Amino acid sequence: MIGHRCPDRLMRDSRGGISVLLAGSIFMLAGASTVAVDLGSIYLARRQLQGIADAAALAAASGGRTAAEQLIARSGIGGVTIASVEAGSYAANPAVPVASRFRAGDPEGGATRIAVQRRVSLFFGRLLVGRDGVDLAARATAAKSDAAAFSIGTGLASLSGGVPNMLLSSLAGTELNLSVMDYNGLASANLDLLHVADALRLRLGRDGEAYGALFDRDIPLSTLLAAMADASAGSPAATTLLALAGRIPGRTVRMSDIIDLGPARNAADPAGQPNILLDAFSMLRMVLTPASGVSVPIDLRLTVPGLSSTRLMLVTGGGQSRSPLMTLTSSREVVVRTAQTRLYLESTVATALGGLASVRIPLYVELAAAEARLSDIGCGPDGGVTLAVTPSIGSAALGDVDVAALTNFSMPVTPRTALLAQTLGTQITGFAQVSLGGTQAQSVRFSAAEIDAQQVKTVSTTDLTQGIAASLAQRTQVQVSVLGITVGNSPLSPLVGALLGTTAPVIDSLLNSVTATLGVRLGSADVRVHQRRCGIPAIVA
Repeated sequence: MIGHRCPDRLMRDSRGGISVLLAGSIFMLAGASTVAVDLGSIYLARRQLQGIADAAALAAASGGRTAAEQLIARSGIGGVTIASVEAGSYAANPAVPVASRFRAGDPEGGATRIAVQRRVSLFFGRLLVGRDGVDLAARATAAKSDAAAFSIGTGLASLSGGVPNMLLSSLAGTELNLSVMDYNGLASANLDLLHVADALRLRLGRDGEAYGALFDRDIPLSTLLAAMADASAGSPAATTLLALAGRIPGRTVRMSDIIDLGPARNAADPAGQPNILLDAFSMLRMVLTPASGVSVPIDLRLTVPGLSSTRLMLVTGGGQSRSPLMTLTSSREVVVRTAQTRLYLESTVATALGGLASVRIPLYVELAAAEARLSDIGCGPDGGVTLAVTPSIGSAALGDVDVAALTNFSMPVTPRTALLAQTLGTQITGFAQVSLGGTQAQSVRFSAAEIDAQQVKTVSTTDLTQGIAASLAQRTQVQVSVLGITVGNSPLSPLVGALLGTTAPVIDSLLNSVTATLGVRLGSADVRVHQRRCGIPAIVA
C-alpha cells in the first residue's frame, strides 16, 4: 500500500515548482536580452552606415571616389568600404519610381550613386545562430544643382528716402524705423526658402512636417521673421529681422497664399529639392504684402520739397484670382511676382501765375503684376544667369477719380477730367492718359562680372520714353473756362502746361520711390541677380 501511495504523493506535491518556472523564465529573458542587444546594435550600425553613405555621396558628387574614401577615413568608423561608385544623371520626376530616377553612365549628368558596406560583430549571435557577425550595406545618390538669388524691384537708389519706411510700416501695421543701412543689408542677404522653412519648423515645434502642411498654417509674422533671421545668421540682415520680429503686432500669415511650392509641397527635407534663393528685402516685402484678393488701403500725407502738399493713397494686394508672389513650377523654375496695385497721388504746387495761388496735380496709376522668371543658370567660365522678365503693364492718368472705389478691384476705376486750379470764376482743367502693353517676357542675361558687381538692369516697355508724370504732362490738354465758357487762347493754358512740365520730375522721383519699394514701376521692372551658385550637391535618394 505504501508503494502505491508514493507516486501519487509525488504527483500531488507541488513544492519547488516555482523554482523550475523561474529558472525557465530567466533563461528566456536572458535569451531575449541577448537578441535585443544584437538587434539594437545592428539597427544603430545600419543608421550609422546610411549616414556615412549620404556623406560619402555628397563628397563623391564634388570630388569623386577619392573624396569619398577620404571622408570615410575621417569618420572614425572602422570596417567601412566602398562597394561601388557610379556617375550618372538623376531626374526628379514624380511620375518615375524613385529606384529608376538614377541613370548610370552619364559622366556629365551631375549625379553620383555610391554603395558602402560593413561587417558588424554580434555579441551573442555565435551562441544563438552560430554566426559572429552580419554584413550591412547602404546606398545613397547625390546630385548637383545650380541656384541663383534674384529679385525684382530692389533698386537701392530708390530706398534712400523715408517713403519706403512709411510704406512698409503701413503694411506691417507698426512703425518699423528702418534705416538705409537696414535696407541695404536686407537686399544683400540671400535666403534659401526651404532653409527658412526648416528654421520655422524648429521654432514651431513641427520638425519633420511636410513643407506644404507647414505653409498652410497660420504662422505668427514675428515667428516667421525670426526664422528668416535664423536662416541668415551671421549677416547684418539677421539683426534687422530679429528687431522687426519684436516690433510686429499679433498678426499671422499663411505662407501658401504668398508662395506656391509646387512639386516641393509634399517634401519634408530640402534634399533633392531645388535651391530657391531670394534676397531678404524681397521676402520681407512679400510677407508684409497681403494675400491676393485682400486689399490694404494706405493714406499718407507726405512732405516733398518742391510741392506745397502731397497726399498718397495706395491700395495693394488686390486681384480676383489667387496668384502667389512666388511659384516653384513643375519644371523647377522659380517665378517672382509683384502685387497688383492702385496708386492715387494728389499734389499741390504754389504759384503766382495769372493770379493763381496754386495748381493741383492729381495722378492715378494702376499697376498690374510684374514677373521675373529664373530661366537659365550657366556654370561654365563664361556662364551667367538669365531671367525672363515681364514688366508691369497698366495705365496712368492725370485726372480725378472716385477714391472710394480704389479698394474694389472687381470694378474698374475710370479717371475723368481734373480741376487743376480756379480763381474768380475761372476754372482750369486738364486730362491725359497713357496705357501700356508689354505682355511678352523679355530675356535679360547677367554675366558673372555683372552679378559680382550687383548690377541692376531695367526692363521696360516701349510705351514710355520718360517718367510717368513727364509723359502725362506732355500729353495733357489744358483748358480754361470763364463762367462756364471755354477760352481757346487763354494765356493761362501754356503757363499751367509749363508748370506741369517743371513739376513732373519731382513727382516722378516720388513715384519711383513708392513703386520701387513695392517691387515695380509702371511699364518697367528693375531686376538684379544677387548670387549664382553652381554644383551644389544634395542627397536625392
